[in-house]
Amino acid sequence: MGKSLFIGCSHTMGYRHYDLDTPSTVWQDNNYAEVYSQINDKEVIIMASAGAGNRAYPNFLAHALKEHNDIDEVFIQSTYWGRFPFAINPTLNEKEILPLDFFIEKDHADWNVIRYSLGLLQKEKYLEQYLKANPEDYSNFKYMLDTSPTRQPDIKSTVYLYIQMWHYNQTHLAQQDYMKDITFCDMLCKAHNLPMYVWNINNRCFIPDNVDGFYTDLTQTKFASIDAITYLQDLTTKNLEEEKVDTEHYNRYVHELIAKEYIPYIKERT
Repeated sequence: MGKSLFIGCSHTMGYRHYDLDTPSTVWQDNNYAEVYSQINDKEVIIMASAGAGNRAYPNFLAHALKEHNDIDEVFIQSTYWGRFPFAINPTLNEKEILPLDFFIEKDHADWNVIRYSLGLLQKEKYLEQYLKANPEDYSNFKYMLDTSPTRQPDIKSTVYLYIQMWHYNQTHLAQQDYMKDITFCDMLCKAHNLPMYVWNINNRCFIPDNVDGFYTDLTQTKFASIDAITYLQDLTTKNLEEEKVDTEHYNRYVHELIAKEYIPYIKERT
């Protein structure tokens, strides 16, 4: 039996906002991937990082495939849109090629779980991280309604966050980047003859309907037709939106449902 590879953001790495009861915010027990390992007695690789955008996933997948030749299934937890990369490379040398895994760090490994995440700061001078607009930013930097092809924002004086929010994140440009990322992941899985399952934890994590065929036909990828929380809500009397460890992240009960019920469902039904 090979290893299962799980790729995602904070929902995949067992995250909760810091409190006095937890020594760390990451790799907590609300982690469906580790539960999946326990109930199936199977080795898993987790490549996840809090706040990471979908753009990080091709690097995660490519590195995992270079490091492990016994992966037999890939699960990608499509995350929230609106997260955008930010880097500091003080050499300012566009010809300098940083290794694929330059910002990827192994966090932990034991007999059945291997964890990787983004190491944001490297060599005390290189930085790669993901930023996002907060809800209040959409009110503080309201869209200029008279914007048009003949009346564009002045990029020399307009706040960068405004440009990113209104002229990238919520446009076809972000959609196309997502299509490219998933298409590239499909190509990587095809090279290794692996099935890939793309799913979303709730209905706030958008998956476009037409990724397959947008650039080319996908051969390895199956998309979940329903998000995890919506599917699982019919299986329990509890309100799953109230089963959280903080304002965003679901508790172990929900993650056990994902591992026991939802992952088998998307494997069978997709």
